[in-house]
Amino acid sequence: MSLSKPNGNPLAPVEPALPAPVAADPTLFLPRVESTQILSMLLRRSWMVIVPVLLGAIALYIFAGKLPKMYSSNGSVYVGSQAPVVMDIRAVAPEETRDLEQMRSVEQGLSASTLLKRVIDANGLANDPEFAAGSTGEQALVNQLADRVEVGLRRGTRIIDISVKDPSPERAKALVESLVAEYEKWTTERQLAITRQASEGLAKEAERLAARVAESAKELQEFRETHPVPGLEGSGEGNPTRDVLGTLSAQLTQATGERLRLEAEFETYSKFDSSNPEALAGIEKTERGSEVLAQVRAIQLKEAEFARVKERYLFKHPVYKEVSNEIATLKTNLSDTVRAAGQALEQRYRIAKENETKLAAEVAQARNDAVASEGIREQYRTMTRKAEGERKLYDSVSLRLRETNLAASVPASVLRWEDTPMVPLKPSSPNKLIFAIAGAFAGFLLGALILIIAELNDRKVRNAAAAARATGTPLLASIPVIENPGDGMVLMSDPASDGAEAFRRLRVVLAPQPGAKTGRTVLFTSAKAGEGKSFCALNHATSLAMQGHRTLLLDADLRGVGLSRDFISDSAKESGLGAYLSGRIEAASACYATSLPNLYIVSSGPMRSDAAELLGGTRFPSLLEDAYRWFDRVVIDSPPVLSASDALSISRYADRCCLIVREGGSDRRELKRAADLIRSSGGNLIGFVWNESRKNQRNESQVGPAVPANRPGLGAPQPVGATSARSKPSLSVISTFA
Repeated sequence: MSLSKPNGNPLAPVEPALPAPVAADPTLFLPRVESTQILSMLLRRSWMVIVPVLLGAIALYIFAGKLPKMYSSNGSVYVGSQAPVVMDIRAVAPEETRDLEQMRSVEQGLSASTLLKRVIDANGLANDPEFAAGSTGEQALVNQLADRVEVGLRRGTRIIDISVKDPSPERAKALVESLVAEYEKWTTERQLAITRQASEGLAKEAERLAARVAESAKELQEFRETHPVPGLEGSGEGNPTRDVLGTLSAQLTQATGERLRLEAEFETYSKFDSSNPEALAGIEKTERGSEVLAQVRAIQLKEAEFARVKERYLFKHPVYKEVSNEIATLKTNLSDTVRAAGQALEQRYRIAKENETKLAAEVAQARNDAVASEGIREQYRTMTRKAEGERKLYDSVSLRLRETNLAASVPASVLRWEDTPMVPLKPSSPNKLIFAIAGAFAGFLLGALILIIAELNDRKVRNAAAAARATGTPLLASIPVIENPGDGMVLMSDPASDGAEAFRRLRVVLAPQPGAKTGRTVLFTSAKAGEGKSFCALNHATSLAMQGHRTLLLDADLRGVGLSRDFISDSAKESGLGAYLSGRIEAASACYATSLPNLYIVSSGPMRSDAAELLGGTRFPSLLEDAYRWFDRVVIDSPPVLSASDALSISRYADRCCLIVREGGSDRRELKRAADLIRSSGGNLIGFVWNESRKNQRNESQVGPAVPANRPGLGAPQPVGATSARSKPSLSVISTFA
């Protein structure tokens, strides 16, 4: 590294400050809730949940033990599908249970207020001081009993379960039985009321119908007397007029048939041709017809005989002539017989026609008589049917009235015991275990609420994600817990540890861009004392020096126990940064070399009350400008941001500012305020370092930084003008630096 002096002496860096290597919004990628955060919260505050859970469980368990014991008696009844039927007479039941809705009605009836009032009266509960304690009025007693009664229809069955709770086990059983008994009585009373109403209505209707039947009979008698029509006096089954008309009509039909028959027979005889054999077909088998047919057959026989005679004899032969004469005689006789039969038939036909005419006249007269009396008969029949209908209705109403009176004695209840209640042996409530579980659950909810409220009100930053959200910057490095920090310089005492590796990563993150002349000054600060800023500044400077960079560690904490007071001699302490800023010494007198090559330190000097004025003056930026000529890196350890304005005064001169945040030691609001103050003062806050190292038992604000006193690794510091060949700059360098 060249130690030659560059040309010129600018008061500020030429290049602009290196921007923070972060995104526009560094908190976008950070989770709001982490599993480790929740687990840590539960481990830290588990007592807030456990204590209310235990207290709630114990309190409700004790409270349950002081509550009065309640015994539960259970029974079940089977609900029939219909009311009882005796001698084919159905009881007039107030409800039937053919479907689910009607069974629900029975279920509701068993828990109705009216039934509960009957149970209270039947068992004298209103006068029982144990039951009626604190209850006044019927409604209060009913509500109290309703709270103890449970009635439910068993799903998929016709069974209703009944349960009653009471301090007395015997009374609990009696109340279950009383519920069913009173329901049956209540049902019977409703049946009697319905039966009474039905009987009264039926009796009135029967009386009215009886009067109507008597009136109808009287009207029929008067009608028969007023209209003396044949057939009305009897039972009404016969009809003389219609019988006469029917007889005459039958006779007329018969006479007409006889006339037609005679007319046809007369025409047959009138047209009879003895030579035509087909004429015989029209002759009926009467006496004359038989005689004619006999003569015809005789002629036919003679003609057959004559045919044989013709074959043997000639027409002059006596046999021939004899047979011929016989045939002529037979034909003459046949003609006479036919003529005599025709005359007889004509006489009979004339008589039959006269008889037909007479019967037709009589039928017409009988028909006129029947038509005249048909209206009266129809009216009579209508009156008869009406009277018969009223009598039948009267008989039906009378029968129903008798059945209703008989059904009044048939019980209408559709319930029967399925499981009879028994006296319970053990109380059913209070259940101490359930009370304890409920108390534990309530305690859990209360504890969870307390835990959430406590966590929301807890402003401590317990993880790096919360610190990133509070500062608005990313995490640069995480310093793990260091069990054996040694003299405070972790990279020298334990270079293979995780802490040493963390500072190496921080060195890489804070390294400037290759060839850049900015980014050489890093300021370490914190929101308040005790965060480990001096520890981080010392180890970061150590890491730079070990990498070969000529590094200046500037202790700018003029108000507290500084970084260098524990290992710089008393004479050197009087010549620190405060003395330089006040103008009493030059820079060469304040700069000391350490036992670590390339690491130099400027002590803060004695504590001063005018630190803000000194750091806000012009000598501090001049000191930095001179330091840039002879050192590659400058590490500044500043006071806490919220303790004084010193850090804000010098943060604008640093290329990068790092905020040190200790686990569990920072407040979210204070951390956010510190970050905002650094930005508003012009500092380039690029991120924060998460310090998980344990805080010393001593108060750092009074005895010094995290670096222990008497650090053997540093040895006795020497001024820049000392005779050490390894760390001593030349006199020209000292004068120039001054």
